Amino acid sequence: MYEFFSYAYVSAISACVVLIIMLLFTDTVDKNHGRAKIYLFILLGMSILQGVAHILLASPFTTGNIELLHIYPMTSFGLKTMLAYFILLSVMNVLELKKKVIFKAYLLPLSLTLLYGVLYFICEDVSVRNLEGLATLNVMVNIRVLIFLTLMAAFVTSFVVIYKSYLNYLRSIDNFYADSENMKLRKIMYVGLFYFVVGILSLASNFTGSVAFISVFHGMNVVLYIAFVLLLINEQKIVEKVGSEMEIASPASNEECADDEENDSILKKIKEWAESEEKQFLKQGISVQEVAESVKVGKRVLSSFINRHYNMNFNTWINTLRMEEVCKYLHQDYSFTEIAEMTGFTDLSSMSKIFKKMKGMTLTDYRKQYVVTQ
Repeated sequence: MYEFFSYAYVSAISACVVLIIMLLFTDTVDKNHGRAKIYLFILLGMSILQGVAHILLASPFTTGNIELLHIYPMTSFGLKTMLAYFILLSVMNVLELKKKVIFKAYLLPLSLTLLYGVLYFICEDVSVRNLEGLATLNVMVNIRVLIFLTLMAAFVTSFVVIYKSYLNYLRSIDNFYADSENMKLRKIMYVGLFYFVVGILSLASNFTGSVAFISVFHGMNVVLYIAFVLLLINEQKIVEKVGSEMEIASPASNEECADDEENDSILKKIKEWAESEEKQFLKQGISVQEVAESVKVGKRVLSSFINRHYNMNFNTWINTLRMEEVCKYLHQDYSFTEIAEMTGFTDLSSMSKIFKKMKGMTLTDYRKQYVVTQ
């Protein structure tokens, strides 16, 4: 048993070393990408040190002698999850806004861990090998139970913060960019969701005492580290665009919003812009910044105006204008790919998806119903 888990730890350590080397040879595109890499370096470094300690010290895990709610794995889990959440926040460019919220969530379990460490040298600790042992009135055991409960609460609370931040991030990019599909970081967030599921199961494994059950999640953690590294490398151009171009900005405040007279003026300018022969809305990658400069209005004011007046975000508004052009071209002898290029979409897939969402039918069905029959 000892040799098997020793080999497993050697494999995990080797994987983490390779991932660190890969990160070292990856360019840092901006400060957000750099922060994500630093936290990932720390995360991988902790895993390497843990693996080495398990092998050299013949830990209960490698010997198959697992104690329930052991303080060491719970503390390690708390620190690692904080780092994983910081990586996600860095990629979304909201680390400075949400870092303190995450830290506060983990402050109580970490404080209890420090208290446990102090009392460990004063009070006699108890080895807990079954659920009955957790029912003891021993102070040390009770603190361990509290650490587990507060850690679970911090883990869930922090994920809710991440999830809400991501939803706000999606709303923000749709308010400021017309072609935002490749900026939505879906793959990275899928990894975050998988991490949340693995984390819940890992916490639950503290009550099993099963070496096989716990070892599965150690292996899954290594898989998650690999996913984090590969996504940071493969999607670094997207992360760079998010960090350098994207502005996670709240809508214009009431003081910034235009009055009725100014609203009429803004509406007139927007209509002139949309109806001009230049048809700038067909430009691929157009942003609210470019439109704001054309109509001489602040971008936050313009974004809020579009939301209020048209009851839609900037992304939907631009694509509504584009759809009118798409329908015109569908009545002519153009291929779908050519139409996508002419109307500013990044690719045919994006145009098809948006067309079906807005028109309730596919491009092919539209052409059959409204073009072929004419």
